[in-house]
Amino acid sequence: MYDPHNQKPKVPGYQSDWNAGFAYAKNGVPVGPRAYSYWLYNVPWGLYKSIMYIKEHYKNPTMFLSENGMDDPGNVTFSKGLHDTARINYYKGYLTQLEKAIDDGANVFGYHAWSLLDNFEWRLGYTSRFGIVYVDFKTLKRTPKMSAYWFEQLLTKKK
Repeated sequence: MYDPHNQKPKVPGYQSDWNAGFAYAKNGVPVGPRAYSYWLYNVPWGLYKSIMYIKEHYKNPTMFLSENGMDDPGNVTFSKGLHDTARINYYKGYLTQLEKAIDDGANVFGYHAWSLLDNFEWRLGYTSRFGIVYVDFKTLKRTPKMSAYWFEQLLTKKK
């Protein structure tokens, strides 16, 4: 969210040029559906706005989106964990906005979903699951979720 009251930084940089603050609601209405983590909301238009801001203010540098995804609770059942339609909808929204930004001239070189596997999150441990592949943390058995099959279809689709 743009904050016009912030002073422009003297030296542009990652933390000094955000010109933004974190906002989870506007006029009491959430900005989008919340994932499991309190800080993570599904707001695809925000990706488009961020990419276009970088394009316009930094001479359209080559951009690589290295981490984009949403989490489910770590204790979600196996069956419910595999049927991750919210994650599919999340990626559909974000990739649509990413495509729009590229069509509008943004120099985006690559994109990585977060994450391939459910894993030990550095801040959350095993209390959240970001993967498109379900991992049984006791046996380490890996089972693709619906979102993994959705990505497979997306990536093998003929244009």
